[in-house]
Amino acid sequence: MKGNVHPKIILGGPLVLLLILTGSLWQTGCLAPGPPAEKITVGSILSRISGLLYVAQDQGYFKAQGLDVDIKTYASSPESLKDLKAGHIDLACCGIFNLVKEALAGGSNLRALTVLCNGQIMDLIASRDRGIREPADLRGKAIGLMKDSAAEYFLGVFLTLHHLTLQEVRIVAVKPFALGEALATGEVDAVVAWEPYIGEIVKKMGNAVVTWPSQEGQDIFWVMAGRREYLKSHFATMEKLLLALEQASKFIKEHPAEAKKIMSRRATFLPADWDKYPVRYDLFLDQGLLLHMEDEAAWLIHNRPTDRKELPNFMDYLDPEPLLKVNPRAVRLALPGSVSPY
Repeated sequence: MKGNVHPKIILGGPLVLLLILTGSLWQTGCLAPGPPAEKITVGSILSRISGLLYVAQDQGYFKAQGLDVDIKTYASSPESLKDLKAGHIDLACCGIFNLVKEALAGGSNLRALTVLCNGQIMDLIASRDRGIREPADLRGKAIGLMKDSAAEYFLGVFLTLHHLTLQEVRIVAVKPFALGEALATGEVDAVVAWEPYIGEIVKKMGNAVVTWPSQEGQDIFWVMAGRREYLKSHFATMEKLLLALEQASKFIKEHPAEAKKIMSRRATFLPADWDKYPVRYDLFLDQGLLLHMEDEAAWLIHNRPTDRKELPNFMDYLDPEPLLKVNPRAVRLALPGSVSPY
């Protein structure tokens, strides 16, 4: 038995010494910890269209890339873009409509890094008590919506497809969180809303409202944008961020039920909304996005006071290089001097 004791003591001695030495090195700073996580602040509305952010954070994908991502919540895209332009946040999630408006205004240094998701998320909700049963009944009615958002564009398209014009309705600016109250009290006759506000309105008013998909089959493109100088000076950081978001996209596809739970903890919505308002969580930049930007710009030039008569080159408002490095197949653009990855 004694012969079995000594080897343990002999082997244990160096191990104990190593543990003591390692602890001393950590305390004295000779063996320094790894570099601190890089801080990034991202602005976004509280909605599952920003689900990639929530999943990446919940699953530790940002942390694994050495990033400390702070998701700051805003009521709307214009508010987050205002802070982005002022340098108060590093990146902002927004509808591509908002970047189109910036481009038409001229001098914008904002660039879209990637699409985060696209799909159908908006409804036009009208009060039956105002005599509205079909789209034609909207003529002469007050419609509440978030000004300077894609809701304006999609309402315009909806009205056109139903043989109405913007001049035949009265647009009322209403904050997203106040849409339900404005409709219930009669301040407006109808609203253009997205989740979670759709669920809240329908739950509260029930059969007193009629709803139509306001996007009429057109996707909304939800993008991540940054200031040109920031994206250029943080190229490697953007690669890490996109790698984490790519992992989140894969997780959502492979574990949809778990992803839904993660998003529900951050952005509440009715379970039925998940299937009624399908969105795709894919990172990409493609020609379809550019065409949509041109459509929105043409609509704005036609319907808003502006001295601009020609469309900008919207390639100048995309920054495809980091995504091209992370996943070349996700960039489906005719890039100057590059071989198309189609």
